[in-house]
Amino acid sequence: MKEEVGCVRSGRGRLSLTAPVQEANCMPNLGDWDLFRRQREALEADSVTVVEREPLAPNTTLRIGGPARVVLRCSRREGVVAALRGVREAGVPWIVLGLGANVLVPDEGLEAVVLTLVGDLASISREGTRIRAGGGVQLARVVREATGAGLAGVECLGGIPSTLGGALAMNAGAYGQEILDVLAWAEVVEEDGTVRRLERWEVEGGYRWSVLGKGRIVTWAELALRAEDPEVLRAHARQAREHRLRAIPPEPSAGSVFRNPPGDHAGRLLALAGCKEMRRGGAEVSQLHANVIINTGGATAADVRTLVAEMTARVRERFGIGLELELKILDRMGKVLADPEAPLA
Repeated sequence: MKEEVGCVRSGRGRLSLTAPVQEANCMPNLGDWDLFRRQREALEADSVTVVEREPLAPNTTLRIGGPARVVLRCSRREGVVAALRGVREAGVPWIVLGLGANVLVPDEGLEAVVLTLVGDLASISREGTRIRAGGGVQLARVVREATGAGLAGVECLGGIPSTLGGALAMNAGAYGQEILDVLAWAEVVEEDGTVRRLERWEVEGGYRWSVLGKGRIVTWAELALRAEDPEVLRAHARQAREHRLRAIPPEPSAGSVFRNPPGDHAGRLLALAGCKEMRRGGAEVSQLHANVIINTGGATAADVRTLVAEMTARVRERFGIGLELELKILDRMGKVLADPEAPLA
């Protein structure tokens, strides 16, 4: 697992030279599920909807994965606090799931609590050049609100399938824009249930990562935008959306599988390594983009993991480059696997 080895300072603040891989929010044992189950009434009193054994495949863009042990839908900050305190007391693992656009859930499902933000935590408001929104609101909705009001800074991000909280957790970006560029502050709930407000200067981040995605949940955030001609912004948003539609296949996928290595593009390396011809079961490398795996129908998580390992090996053998995962491959406890060639359990 990577750890931070240094930092630099730029116009956006302190940036780590090496992004730490997000650890699972997982206790050292399987925890006390009976204790967690006894907390259900208290959670529901805090506007948390509790569902057991809910299938996760429909909640991911790859349409792959078994059921979650428990799904908690939190509509208020107090519900998130209660949920995190509950999982901590019971010692059970947990993850946050937004639109499920960059995750691979195991075929067996997750022996973990899955939290999602809904209701008030998926709402949005605007005052002047600032937009305040819940962590569960879709990023596309934030972009529509901003462009419609003539506010610039996020117009190129509308095609990214993510919630605002998920976008901030990974510092989502496209076509020269990154979400941390416009962050004013973020409210988070820490693993122990503590609520904190982090100003922009307190939020470390870099290429496709930020500290907001490490062991905490973004409940609210405010974006500081700038005034611009709405027609110009709509044109930019339309161009970015059309460009993405041309680059990303229409079939179910999780977007980019690998991060771009320094000075190069993973898709280029994968294409030159002959990966576009590869298929395992219902999982196939897209002919449109070699850094995207599509579900052609009936694909399993095992199919995808086998394909990822073979793609990694081909690039390493051809170019001597070890690709790093952008796709979050989860194990049964919800832990993110860092090694793209990790053997199947």
